[in-house]
Amino acid sequence: MSEQAVKDAAPSAGNSILMRAWQANVARPGDKVISFSPALSDNASADGGAPPLPQRDWTSAIDLVQEAAEAIRISEERAVELENQLRSVIGQAEEEVRQLQKTLAASQQMVSQAEDRARRAEARAQEAESWLVRIHDAVFTAFGSKAKTVPAETSGGEQDTP
Repeated sequence: MSEQAVKDAAPSAGNSILMRAWQANVARPGDKVISFSPALSDNASADGGAPPLPQRDWTSAIDLVQEAAEAIRISEERAVELENQLRSVIGQAEEEVRQLQKTLAASQQMVSQAEDRARRAEARAQEAESWLVRIHDAVFTAFGSKAKTVPAETSGGEQDTP
């Protein structure tokens, strides 16, 4: 993701948790330092005895941990959901590829058969053409010479009658 896309992205649950922690620990407006040291109680003994125990807000820390855990759980569920969806899409794509490969193989076989039929038809056409040339030559050889030698009979003039 580009830096601009990260900036433009909607705030995630993790970001909102960090913002709440930052806002809870900021002592004064404009202060950008988060204090991780334990806070001391105001009722410290003035007599110099044992230092007082720090006051900590454990409930807010537990709430933050629970919110972070919930955000992680939701993210993991979404990741599992997307992974399952991706597996489904991959399965569909693989099935489609198998079908297309079968179709391609069948089409290639049909093209091969059509080319074979075309070659056989061309061979038959050439053989038929050579036979037509032979028949043509035979007809003109056999009948063509007689037609030239036999004069055409004319009707008219003299007739031989018995």
